[in-house]
Amino acid sequence: MKTAAAIAIVGTASLVASADAGFLGFVASVRTVGANTVIDIFAGVENASDKFLNVYNANISTSLAGGFVQKAGLATKTWKPDTAGFTSTRNTSDDSFMTAGTFSGGSYGGEFYASSNTNGDPNFTGSSWNATPASPAATTVPANAGWYTGDPTSVDNRAESLAGMIGRVNSGSTAASGNTAGSVGSANANFGIWCAHIVVAGNGTMGTNLLWSASISIKDGVTGATDQRISSFVPAPGALALVGLAGFASRRRRA
Repeated sequence: MKTAAAIAIVGTASLVASADAGFLGFVASVRTVGANTVIDIFAGVENASDKFLNVYNANISTSLAGGFVQKAGLATKTWKPDTAGFTSTRNTSDDSFMTAGTFSGGSYGGEFYASSNTNGDPNFTGSSWNATPASPAATTVPANAGWYTGDPTSVDNRAESLAGMIGRVNSGSTAASGNTAGSVGSANANFGIWCAHIVVAGNGTMGTNLLWSASISIKDGVTGATDQRISSFVPAPGALALVGLAGFASRRRRA
């Protein structure tokens, strides 16, 4: 099994920091399945009680001419997860979709299914979120797209253990939250909330064929505050390069 291995830290900046921040950076699980590379993205967090609220202002692209891999069919050719058919699982090798956690907050029948509470924001334009019979497969992600949970209290969007993750790739070091010394990063994340399932053609091709930049809101399970930050993946020859939260910003507000 091939996975992206190298990490390049491009830069780090902390503009506004806060104590006990839930979000540490995105975590990728990269694996080769058949002829494709499957990339599951998690919001890496500190606490098991942290919850996913939304991803927004996302700019996600691939250098592949054909775009991202999408499964044919009315319910599966967009970025909306096929929760009605329960075909949106982490083992899907031919479908890309977004999610706000996992159905029931864990495995169901031995599989991890996308949350039925997942909603796309208005920046998922055209038929990129809701398909029509005649619409083409949504092989690209509209600029500044976002998705969110329809029920912030749902068990679906709670954090789960990242122990034993296959092909784990962590974000770079980031400025520590609050006034604490040292640095943190998603390598320190023992928990995560599943937020995207990306499929690209080819074996082990994440490093050269995926660019991911997105802001995220996490409900801190300890303080009850909302933690908002931005984190980015960028391509590099032959391996995954990760921007260490460049332009990193955090602020607290009431949910």
